[in-house]
Amino acid sequence: MPHFMCLVVYCGWTRETEVEREIEDLGCGAGQINCLECGNSGIWNFMEPEIPAEPCVDCKGSGNTLVSIA
Repeated sequence: MPHFMCLVVYCGWTRETEVEREIEDLGCGAGQINCLECGNSGIWNFMEPEIPAEPCVDCKGSGNTLVSIA
């Protein structure tokens, strides 16, 4: 059974945007969150209907991102 906790991430060009994400503790100091770029869709340009869909650059299309929680 995975253990979930809350994580605050500071992102953006100047790290001024505060985003709260639920993090899944994978053990050994690693955790998994929904991708900050695609919002867990796995598609890079999901907001632009006229642009063909491509896999998200940050999460490689998985919709999740690994983070350190050590």
